[in-house]
Amino acid sequence: MSSATPAAASQPVTPRKKNYFTPKRIARVSILVALSAVGAFIKLPSPTGTVALDSAPAFVAAAAFGPLEGSIVGVLGHMFSALITGFPLGLPVHILVALATFVWVGAFGYVARKTNIWVAIPVGIILNGVGGAALLIPIYGIGIFASLLLPLVIGSAINIVIAVAVVKVLDLTGLSGTPRKGKKSEKLQAPVSPEEQAKSA
Repeated sequence: MSSATPAAASQPVTPRKKNYFTPKRIARVSILVALSAVGAFIKLPSPTGTVALDSAPAFVAAAAFGPLEGSIVGVLGHMFSALITGFPLGLPVHILVALATFVWVGAFGYVARKTNIWVAIPVGIILNGVGGAALLIPIYGIGIFASLLLPLVIGSAINIVIAVAVVKVLDLTGLSGTPRKGKKSEKLQAPVSPEEQAKSA
């Protein structure tokens, strides 16, 4: 009479939950946030002096690596760039802008990955440019919207065009993340055996 226990292979194996914040992702986010801080020093003319090239890394992350990662870079990048410029609009306003950036960058990344990156360009410009100016109306009035609309739209366009150019380079070098619609990728072909070559000859 055998007293052997059932094989371990017959027992159900619970798949391990994949951790989103992998060391690779944390390192990538850190680098992109640092680039956002550098971009904050490259100012574009505006009445408040807050329009700069600090959001391009967030748009890169959103299109190349996913909306959530881009949103995280957008929030941290904005707060870090606001910090090094002394929170010119006040801490509460910059927190509000950071939360709005989370949504806008995420929406850009979603459209870029689910439809096409070229469709995402006007979406990002409208959300970040027009939406960014409109966000301040309840706080500072319609005058701030009128004065910031053009600088923010131009700044958003420059940031997003830079981001798209970088994403295209990442695509060509194979460094961008999971495939997205509209992304050209080369399919690996299986090696052809000598027998198959003889049949096709």
